[in-house]
Amino acid sequence: MMPDTFKLRVLKAMTAAFKEISPADGYQCDLSDFDPGDGVPVSRVYRGRAWFGENDPDTLVSVLEAPENAQMLGEPPASATAGECDWGLLVQGFVEDDPVNPTDSAYPLLADLRRRLAAERVRKAPDRLHQPAPFGFGGPGPNRITEVRFGSGVVRPADEVSSKSWLWLPVTLRIVEDAADPYA
Repeated sequence: MMPDTFKLRVLKAMTAAFKEISPADGYQCDLSDFDPGDGVPVSRVYRGRAWFGENDPDTLVSVLEAPENAQMLGEPPASATAGECDWGLLVQGFVEDDPVNPTDSAYPLLADLRRRLAAERVRKAPDRLHQPAPFGFGGPGPNRITEVRFGSGVVRPADEVSSKSWLWLPVTLRIVEDAADPYA
């Protein structure tokens, strides 16, 4: 089996971090995996999934690449093997509507996601006290995250996009990626 690329490892680390959002860890929402009773764990956090159906959990999140990434296909100069760039991601969340005020239940999820991202932004590498290591990808050299930025998010009621209230949270990771060794 081939090792994961740097970007896929980052996405896996981000989804793992979001799965730590649970009341047991001091959050309002629960994004941890759960067993609906049949012994098969069900995830509430996904990568690259844009569509969900009636059989999916009421509260769930998907991490997607931001649409504008497709228009910004910049590469480092031909003489460089590593380049630093902004990598735009979009966190999409869905919640069960509040019957009276449909979007009310989306705000705690948005707040919990932002809180988790804020914790990653200040995370330090255990062996380097002052070296940032968002999602565990810090240190010197290529294939690392140097900065985490995120917006305030947008919350919307059910509409043509979704039958549930939903949110979008833009996230930008400043990364240094080694094109010559994306598996390092």
